[in-house]
Amino acid sequence: MGVSFRRAGAVLLFCFILGAGAFVWTTYQQRIADQKKRAAPPPSQLSEKLNSSADGFVYVTSDGGRTVAELRAKNARETKTPPRTELEQMELRLFHPDGKTYDLVKAARGEFFPAEGRLESSDDVEVRMAVPIEEGQGGKILGIKAKGARLEIKSGKVESAGAVEFQFLQKGGAGHGSALGADYDPQTRELHLHHQARLHWQPSDQKQDAMDVESEDVRYKEAESKVYLSPWSKMRKATFSMEAQSSEVLLDQGVIRQVIAADAKGADAGEKRSVEYAAKNLNVEFSPNGVAQKVLAEGDARLATRGDSGRTNTKADRIDLFFREDTKDSILEKATALGKAEVESIPNLKLPARGETKILRSEHIEMKMRTNGEEMDNVQIHAPGTLDFVPNRSGQRRRHMDAERMWIDYGAQNQIREFRAVSVKTRTEPLPATKRASAPMFTSSKDLLARFDQKTGELAQLEQWNEFEYQEGERRAKAEKAVQTNATQKVDLLGKARVWDRTSSTDADTIALDQKSGDFDAIGSVRSSRQEAKAEVTQATAERMEVREENKKIRYEGSAVLWKGENRLRAHRIDINRTLGTLGGYGSVVHQMVDSKSAAAQKSGAILTVVKSNSMDYNDKEKMAYYQGNVEMTRPGLNVRCERMRAYLAEENAESSSEQPGGEVEKIFANGKVDIVEKSGDRTRLAKGESSEYYTADGRLLIEGGKPEAIDIVKGVEQRRSTGRQIQWFANAERLIVDGDEKKPVVSTVQRKK
Repeated sequence: MGVSFRRAGAVLLFCFILGAGAFVWTTYQQRIADQKKRAAPPPSQLSEKLNSSADGFVYVTSDGGRTVAELRAKNARETKTPPRTELEQMELRLFHPDGKTYDLVKAARGEFFPAEGRLESSDDVEVRMAVPIEEGQGGKILGIKAKGARLEIKSGKVESAGAVEFQFLQKGGAGHGSALGADYDPQTRELHLHHQARLHWQPSDQKQDAMDVESEDVRYKEAESKVYLSPWSKMRKATFSMEAQSSEVLLDQGVIRQVIAADAKGADAGEKRSVEYAAKNLNVEFSPNGVAQKVLAEGDARLATRGDSGRTNTKADRIDLFFREDTKDSILEKATALGKAEVESIPNLKLPARGETKILRSEHIEMKMRTNGEEMDNVQIHAPGTLDFVPNRSGQRRRHMDAERMWIDYGAQNQIREFRAVSVKTRTEPLPATKRASAPMFTSSKDLLARFDQKTGELAQLEQWNEFEYQEGERRAKAEKAVQTNATQKVDLLGKARVWDRTSSTDADTIALDQKSGDFDAIGSVRSSRQEAKAEVTQATAERMEVREENKKIRYEGSAVLWKGENRLRAHRIDINRTLGTLGGYGSVVHQMVDSKSAAAQKSGAILTVVKSNSMDYNDKEKMAYYQGNVEMTRPGLNVRCERMRAYLAEENAESSSEQPGGEVEKIFANGKVDIVEKSGDRTRLAKGESSEYYTADGRLLIEGGKPEAIDIVKGVEQRRSTGRQIQWFANAERLIVDGDEKKPVVSTVQRKK
């Protein structure tokens, strides 16, 4: 973008040259008029039928002793019919007031028609300006050659229908050109090159490139200081070229100040960077030094740049370019695209680590350049806009972004370094090759900051904050802030984070989502809930929560509590495996199960069973909970302590759920240092052994192993102590069955009242 318009000032010097040409014709006509006023009276006319001829024809006019004009011809022949003077080897000198130079007009043959005040030549006419008197035909400022010319003495109009060639020397350079037919009217001060106008300009500084300009029709209107090129124009300078339909150029004292061109298009094919542009209307404004200051491209405006790192295409209803004047050139500082603006940045697709194609759209896009004028420094979007990321290789995701305002900072080689936006919404498509079928990901927030990898140009990290929300399929999330890392495809939700779907929800201080697998970790003040079909809601709290394998595996850690209705599990860590139908609690386990459906519960009301232990493992298929380490079970009127315990739920009354078992406890097996306390009214029965069995249907308890012993206490007074191989009794009953063996008979001691 910067390269092409930096050279625009030099390209349009053609207009200045046309102005100089018009000055030559004007000076020539003025001096012919002066000669006519000051010349001696002509001799008497010859008779109507008489012709005359002479050798060495000389005609001189002067003013106050200074020679103004001198017309010479080697031969002159005057004819009556029609009245004219034929001149051979004609040479006209118009002397400048400084007495050092003159303008020279030469032709092999010419004809003067006195009645019409017209001078014509059908041969080659040569005009040289500012010829030094002492050096004869030495150096010149402007030289013109025309194939035939016609001069009206009275009006000063000059016209040539043949080929016209000219050479010129101006401050800053020299050149030459040609046209087919030309005329100049000093009354209107208009110069017209009829057809096939061409110009070649070479700056004095040989390091600068030469330029060529072409147009079918050129008109210079001195009164307006404007040059009109139509119906087309072309300009070329080294790698730069431009074509347009009708063009208009404004001059100020010979310096280009403005160029207006219709249907303009051009290109600058640099060694490392090329530029192409086009617009229905192109308006270029220049500084007093003739250097481009501002360019306005309007009507389907387009700008395309290409370099080693890729290409950038810009299009809009209007594109404005603003330049900084350098010592010799103009450097692009800023560009604005207005009205349906679109900037497309396409990386070099031959690079293995190519990034995505980025497409920016808005009604108002402002681009600021680096000091070299060739690379972008930053882009601002001053109206609502969109940004799209289009994949160019596998592993890249298609992304779309809508925002109220956007700011883009660039690194080297036009690579986006950082992107900011406000009131933003995003859409990210899933990777097509992923095993996990997923829906598009949507996000929204008040603020957004994206950072890009400077080597690949790909999105590295995306931050969104203030009312952040997320949706991917049925899964949704929100937080105060979210950080998405592209390399790991993880999203960190920070501050009042929440994740939910149709059946479950999780709240925490922070939640880390894995976009590939759908796994997530929740940390700090975790609270979750889950409901399947018409089942009661399962809820949990913890300091940390881990979800894996599409919600099939869940772990709660740190003061974890899991409950469903009145069924509740407390532990330092709780593990759920929905695939295997298992539930585990580890560390300070407190497991509460409520039976409200059994026959006993129907009679007496809900029966609460509470088990404390170091760990608990439940298998829903077997309907069995296994407790280990410092086990203590409490039921109405019954307390059991042991090292290990297995509790079995009744099939018909159990609540089938691996997340929170509950319902009727059918039987309990305890092992390892078993201690049982049973209470019924005033009676207390104490029992101990190595193992025990408890059947809830009939209240039967059995204890054996390790010298089983049972003690009956009534109102705090021991009534009986029994030992044997096995002790069995029924809760709430007086009867006690003690079995012994041959070597160790049953011992029962009854305490007598004193």
